[in-house]
Amino acid sequence: MSIIGAPVRDGRAARLARNFRPEQVDPAARSKSPTNTPYLLLWSTGCIAFVLGILAFALWGINGANTLFDMVVALCT
Repeated sequence: MSIIGAPVRDGRAARLARNFRPEQVDPAARSKSPTNTPYLLLWSTGCIAFVLGILAFALWGINGANTLFDMVVALCT
């Protein structure tokens, strides 16, 4: 059984626990919540990776692996 969130009975400990809430120590703690996280960059990166994967499979199926190999060699040189 966890005691997290249970009320503290000791007077001194209760005052310390009451004074160390994240909102009181760091006022910007509310803005760091996961609900405010920008997911636009994550979604756009995932969509681009998905499209590149589909394109790679299409090129593999149409022209074979040599086309992809030649593209990688051309990119690296």
